[in-house]
Amino acid sequence: MKISVDEDNELLITEAYSGVGFKTSDGETFGICMRDTGYEFNYMGKWFEAKGGHIIPMKRNVGYTIKRETNNPANLT
Repeated sequence: MKISVDEDNELLITEAYSGVGFKTSDGETFGICMRDTGYEFNYMGKWFEAKGGHIIPMKRNVGYTIKRETNNPANLT
Protein backbone atom coordinates (compact mmCIF):
# COMPACT_ATOMS: atom_id res chain seq x y z
CA MET A 1 0.00 0.00 0.00
CA LYS A 2 1.27 3.45 -0.90
CA ILE A 3 -0.05 6.63 0.75
CA SER A 4 0.48 10.09 -0.70
CA VAL A 5 -1.33 13.42 -1.00
CA ASP A 6 -3.09 14.54 -4.18
CA GLU A 7 -3.31 18.04 -5.67
CA ASP A 8 -6.22 18.90 -3.31
CA ASN A 9 -4.19 17.85 -0.23
CA GLU A 10 -6.39 14.77 0.25
CA LEU A 11 -4.93 11.36 1.10
CA LEU A 12 -4.38 9.17 -1.94
CA ILE A 13 -3.97 5.44 -1.35
CA THR A 14 -2.67 3.26 -4.19
CA GLU A 15 -1.83 -0.44 -4.40
CA ALA A 16 -4.21 -1.25 -1.50
CA TYR A 17 -4.76 -4.90 -2.44
CA SER A 18 -4.95 -5.99 1.21
CA GLY A 19 -7.77 -3.55 1.89
CA VAL A 20 -8.56 -0.62 4.14
CA GLY A 21 -11.25 -0.61 6.81
CA PHE A 22 -13.21 2.16 8.50
CA LYS A 23 -15.39 2.06 11.62
CA THR A 24 -17.48 4.88 13.07
CA SER A 25 -17.81 5.51 16.80
CA ASP A 26 -21.30 3.96 16.69
CA GLY A 27 -20.03 0.75 15.01
CA GLU A 28 -20.84 1.29 11.31
CA THR A 29 -18.21 -0.47 9.18
CA PHE A 30 -16.91 -0.04 5.63
CA GLY A 31 -14.00 -1.83 3.99
CA ILE A 32 -12.56 -1.52 0.49
CA CYS A 33 -9.78 -3.19 -1.49
CA MET A 34 -8.43 -2.78 -5.00
CA ARG A 35 -8.40 -5.49 -7.62
CA ASP A 36 -6.55 -5.49 -10.95
CA THR A 37 -9.63 -3.75 -12.36
CA GLY A 38 -12.17 -2.18 -10.05
CA TYR A 39 -12.79 -2.59 -6.35
CA GLU A 40 -14.52 -4.86 -3.85
CA PHE A 41 -16.11 -3.31 -0.80
CA ASN A 42 -18.05 -4.36 2.26
CA TYR A 43 -20.62 -2.14 3.92
CA MET A 44 -22.08 -3.45 7.18
CA GLY A 45 -21.45 -7.08 6.18
CA LYS A 46 -22.72 -6.85 2.58
CA TRP A 47 -20.20 -7.32 -0.26
CA PHE A 48 -20.20 -5.37 -3.53
CA GLU A 49 -18.02 -5.16 -6.65
CA ALA A 50 -17.42 -1.75 -8.27
CA LYS A 51 -16.09 -2.14 -11.79
CA GLY A 52 -16.55 -0.39 -15.12
CA GLY A 53 -18.91 2.22 -13.67
CA HIS A 54 -21.26 -0.39 -12.12
CA ILE A 55 -21.85 -1.58 -8.55
CA ILE A 56 -22.86 -5.23 -8.34
CA PRO A 57 -23.86 -7.09 -5.15
CA MET A 58 -21.73 -10.13 -4.34
CA LYS A 59 -22.27 -13.13 -2.10
CA ARG A 60 -19.87 -15.19 -0.01
CA ASN A 61 -19.66 -18.92 -0.65
CA VAL A 62 -18.12 -21.78 1.29
CA GLY A 63 -14.34 -21.38 1.51
CA TYR A 64 -14.61 -17.56 1.59
CA THR A 65 -14.85 -17.29 -2.18
CA ILE A 66 -16.75 -14.18 -3.22
CA LYS A 67 -18.86 -14.44 -6.35
CA ARG A 68 -20.98 -11.92 -8.20
CA GLU A 69 -24.68 -12.06 -7.42
CA THR A 70 -26.30 -13.06 -10.70
CA ASN A 71 -29.97 -12.49 -9.97
CA ASN A 72 -31.26 -8.91 -9.77
CA PRO A 73 -27.88 -7.09 -9.88
CA ALA A 74 -29.53 -3.67 -9.56
CA ASN A 75 -30.95 -4.51 -6.11
CA LEU A 76 -28.41 -3.19 -3.63
CA THR A 77 -30.45 -3.93 -0.49
